Amino acid sequence: MGFTNVHDVLIMDDKENIYSFYIHENKIKMILYDKNTGKATKRVIIGDCIDEYDSAISEDGIVYLVCQKLDGSIMLVSIDGYNQEEYFLAEKFDSRLRDINVKLIGNQIHIIYCLESNEGNNRFRIYHHRLKNNEWDTNVVSDITIREILNPISIIKLEDDMVIGYYDLVDNTEQVFINIYSIVNSKWSDKIQVTTDRSTKMYLDMLNCNANEINLCYSKFLEGNFIVTYEKYRMSNGEATKVVEHTLSNPANCMYPTFIYSDGTLWTIWIEYNGLLSCFSEDGGLSWSLPYSWEESKRADFARYKFTTNNDAIKDAYDFNYGFATYGESTTFIGFGDVEAAIEVPLKSQIKKKEDEDEDIENDVDNEGIMLEKEVSRIQENIVKEKEVDESIELNEIRERVEVIEQALKAITEILETKLSEINFQSQYEHENSKKITELEKRVFDIESFLSKRRGPLRR
Repeated sequence: MGFTNVHDVLIMDDKENIYSFYIHENKIKMILYDKNTGKATKRVIIGDCIDEYDSAISEDGIVYLVCQKLDGSIMLVSIDGYNQEEYFLAEKFDSRLRDINVKLIGNQIHIIYCLESNEGNNRFRIYHHRLKNNEWDTNVVSDITIREILNPISIIKLEDDMVIGYYDLVDNTEQVFINIYSIVNSKWSDKIQVTTDRSTKMYLDMLNCNANEINLCYSKFLEGNFIVTYEKYRMSNGEATKVVEHTLSNPANCMYPTFIYSDGTLWTIWIEYNGLLSCFSEDGGLSWSLPYSWEESKRADFARYKFTTNNDAIKDAYDFNYGFATYGESTTFIGFGDVEAAIEVPLKSQIKKKEDEDEDIENDVDNEGIMLEKEVSRIQENIVKEKEVDESIELNEIRERVEVIEQALKAITEILETKLSEINFQSQYEHENSKKITELEKRVFDIESFLSKRRGPLRR
């Protein structure tokens, strides 16, 4: 159970009939699920083909398929229900087409593919063919260089333009470029570089949900693994301005990041350890949920399908180029929707950020504690100093008061002694004043005792 790497295409028409294309033993086969009868019919569309092909449906319900046969011929097949017609675009072409894409804008057929350059050295050229007035208009979109792997092209419609996204090497590093094709003027713009970081990149998907905005997701090599990266760009006057960038996954073997827009919610879905994980954004990619792991993808085989439709109800509810669905007798798209059926996965980067924030808070608390201890110590020292100053002032005041009292007592003592002398000479008064003398002597004794005590060490 798990991911099955196949090259299948699912198409739904406006009557809800399903066309399922797949390749087996060099034959492109189709199963048509008829909505009215409830029956499925299988038939071979074309044989002797290499494994490069693509198909899409026009607004009027005609399915177009482009492929290259083993002899090099390039074929265009138109399918209308049970009827089909075949056209040679080129006979016995001597080079092998890579990454064939069919894009239907209205009823206009656009075919885009890569062709290895005669120069070699991992050089490719991107070609564009447009059927106009029953004649093919051919354009060279860009020349690109790869390292080992030719990453897929992504094509979206942007208002009146068609945008192609692809990788090219800059200083031996993959960078995402876009070219814009004016449908009105039938002219391609120069290539526009949108990524600049030095990381190795793989896979690519684009989606347009709002006018002049491009949602971009890819896998970026980090710490020996790949992470899913989301970027949003706003287009204006032929320039791409980055609005926001987010890392959506943990470092792992993240493969095939894929957009699905469903009922106002943008989903990014990817394969990780043979199961499906996804994040969602409800504000157009400005912020994202944590990843969710879908247990259903671990219990059943699933594959990545290309999907197109001309059914207006489906186009109103969903917008995506590729989607993950169960593989086998029944096909159901999975990896998005009600997250009650999934398990939330914490992001290690957010856990690390939280740990760093907690450590910073702890360090701040420790630093504030140290500062507080220093402040308390400073305040205590000031209190001691102020207290010592206050005590010194009080002691000086006491000394001054004692000196004043001593001087006053000295003066009183002298006066009393003078008075006693006078009393001794006045004998006639001896008997009458004996009592007063005794009282005076007692007072003098008390004063001298007090002064003797005050002459000792001063104490508070």
